[in-house]
Parts: sequence; structure tokens; C-alpha cells
Amino acid sequence: MTSDTPTPCNPPATQDTPVTPGTPISPTPCTPTPEGTAAATTITHDPPPPTIPAKPKSTDRLRSERHQMGAMGTATTRRQTGRLLSGGDGARVPIWGCGALFSEVQAPRVAVQGWLASRLVLVIVLLVVVWSNGWSLAQALTRWDVVHFIEVSQHGYTSLTQTAFFPGLPLLLAGFSLVGIPPVAAGVIISLVGSGMAAWALYRLAGGQVTGAVAVWVWSFAPMTVFTFVPYTEAIFSAFAFWSFWYAKRGRWGWAAGLAAAACLFRVSGLFLIGALGLVALFGTRGVTWRRRLATTVWMVIPALVIAAYVVYLRVSFGSWTTWFRAEDLGWARHFDWPWNAVIQTLHTAGIIGTSHYSTAVMFQWEIAAFVIGLAIAIWSFVRKKIPEGGWVLVQVVALSCQVWLISVARTMLIWFPLFTTIGDIGSGQLPRGKNNLRRAVLVAVLGLEAFALTWWATRFFCGAWAG
Repeated sequence: MTSDTPTPCNPPATQDTPVTPGTPISPTPCTPTPEGTAAATTITHDPPPPTIPAKPKSTDRLRSERHQMGAMGTATTRRQTGRLLSGGDGARVPIWGCGALFSEVQAPRVAVQGWLASRLVLVIVLLVVVWSNGWSLAQALTRWDVVHFIEVSQHGYTSLTQTAFFPGLPLLLAGFSLVGIPPVAAGVIISLVGSGMAAWALYRLAGGQVTGAVAVWVWSFAPMTVFTFVPYTEAIFSAFAFWSFWYAKRGRWGWAAGLAAAACLFRVSGLFLIGALGLVALFGTRGVTWRRRLATTVWMVIPALVIAAYVVYLRVSFGSWTTWFRAEDLGWARHFDWPWNAVIQTLHTAGIIGTSHYSTAVMFQWEIAAFVIGLAIAIWSFVRKKIPEGGWVLVQVVALSCQVWLISVARTMLIWFPLFTTIGDIGSGQLPRGKNNLRRAVLVAVLGLEAFALTWWATRFFCGAWAG
């Protein structure tokens, strides 16, 4: 129901109508405003102050601000140093003087160029060795462990020592043989594809942009990178392991576990990968309860089953649960010893302590250097609170040192992605304009030394000399 009686209103007092305390306020009738008619009272506001247009920033000022941001040392700023700035006139200016080696847009292309350049160097070395010795390509490529992989792919495990090689690569070689591709050619194809995928994953793990491109260049030109070109397992294992890490860090555990399971088909290092992924589940996530973290580790059962299946196969075929360890001892004299004994023995073999009578002394010097680098990068990762990365490297260093001497440590560096992501981070950090050219010169010198060492190492392998 409605009423025709006006509703009393008490408008607020204003400066023109002061109210004396104790004085009653008489109600004032309010007449409703008819619909569609403007209200009688208009409320006005003070006009806003005039807006003064901001003065466009000059390019020099933008560069100066970027320098100040770089001094803060944040990871985000360091990885954005390749971006383009907008000057006051709308021009896009690359900030070369603010620590960028190249622009962010160029980074993926630069990374691909690094990988392709390293493959080109290896091809040239291979052709020179083949031409100078009158060999075939297959002769130069079929060295050391390649012989075992091909034999297993063609005849299966016919001897105890062959069981030291996991079945992943022989199975792939056998699959290619079914379509008429020779094992050596198939092995090179697998390594090329694997190294390319590993380089892509490394680029992602390093954060992409300039940091990722530098990491890919350093990894692609690593002295022992010949093992990612010939029919070995380093390339394909690195591809699966690196991508497994990448997915685990993003909480996509189905993909991480599946890729880790694939990696376990190729190397015993899959055991270390399982442990490292467990560390990612426990310490690599924030804002997650410990109960949820522990539950995530259940995913590690999937890759563990792959290794367990191989152990069961060896038990059925050769009658022992320790067949793999027996193969390592019989074929390469690898059995447990304390790490300090292994280091001392290797120092003598390398000629660092006393005089070495081994023709392969130089390779054992590389093993010592790799051992020291591994310890350093593990400690550095722990200091930076990168526990999974530090654990991934440290467990391999310790495992490879618990034997008679240090062996295969140098080429195992290829799967230590924290080493290369750290170098990429250092190589792309923020520097004043005057020191950026110096850093470019240092990086070029490092890559030049790597290319020289790569050429020497590849020549040794293609010629049949011991190359680790």
C-alpha cells in the first residue's frame, strides 16, 4: 500500500543553516520526484586538476634505469636483459650495453645455432679422420662400447659382460634394423635426435632466453660431446632425464615419471634420476604440505619398476641377482672401494702424484678434473638451495668414486645439467656496459677452448684411442 502523505526528511545541516544544540528539528516534507524528471537538487563537484602530460623518457634514461634494476641482482632482471626498450620517440632500442649478449628474441635461434655448429665440427673431424686413414665411416664410428651395443641388438645378451649395458639402445637399434637401417647409422640418428631434444630441454631448464642459449652452447661444445654424436646412450638418456626434470619442476608428475622410466631403459644412472626426482617432490615445491609431498614420491615407483624388471630378467637368464655388478667387475674391474682410495689411485695413474707409466694418463687427468668440478657444482647448488640439482650431481660423483679408480666421470658430466645452467646464469648476468665486451671475449675464448678440446677428444675416439 502507498500513502499520499509526504515522508518527512531531515536534510543535513549546512554552513547556511546552523543547528543549535537542544533545538528540535522540524520534519520537512519530501515530495517524490516524478519518474523521468530530474531531481531538483544538483550535486556539484570540484573540477579535477589539469593533467600535465608526462615527459617521454629518453633512451639514455631508460638505459640508466635498466642499470639500476640490474644492480638489484634479481634472477628475473638478469634473464630479461635481452629485451628491447621503447625510447621517447617510440623507437625500439636493444640494450646491448646493459649486460645482454643478444636480444631475447634471438635467444632460441642462437641456441639452435650452437647445437648445429657443434654437430658440424664433429662431422668435419669425422670426415678428416676417415679421409686421412682410408677408413669407412662405419669403421671410425664403431669404437669401444658401440661394438657391444650392436652385438646385443643383433644377438641378445650372449655373455655376462654384455649385461652391463642396459637394453634400451640395443632395442632401438634392432627396431631400426627391421626397416633396413644399419645399426651404426641408426645409432647416429638416435644420438642426433637425442642430443637435439636434450639441448631443447636444457634451454628450458636454464630459464630460456640468454641464459638458456649460453647453457646450450657450452653443453653442445663440451669436450666429451662426441659421445652425444656416436651410438652411445649419453644423448638419449640426457633427453629423457632433462625433460623429466623439467616436467617434475612444474608438478606434472605423470610426464616426469614416464620420461624417467624411459631413461631407466638406457643407463644405470636412472637410479640416480629416481632419487633426484624424489628430492624435487620433497624440496622442489612450495606451499604444499609434507603429506602431499610424500604422496607425490609414489610416482617414482613407475621408473623403479623398469630397473626392477631388468634385474629380474638378469636373474632368470644368468642365475644371479647381482649379475650387473659381476659384469662391471669382470669387464672393467669395477668393484666397491672407498672414494679416497679411488682418488689416490687415479692421481697416481694420471701422473699428478709421482710418475705415470700409462699412455692414457691424460684421460685420468680429465677424470680428476671432472671429479673436482662435480663436487664444486654440487656444493654450489646446495648453497643456492637447489637441493634436487645438488643431489643429482653429488650422488653420481660419489657413486663413480666408490671403485678402484675414477673412470667415466668426465663423460658423465654431459648429464649434469646443473653445471651448464649455472654457467649460463653466470654468462648472462647483469654487467656494466664497459665490462660486457670483456665478458663476450671471455665466452668466445671458453667456447674456442671447448672446440679445441672437442676436436682432440673426438679424434681420439674416431681413431680408436681410449677416450673415457
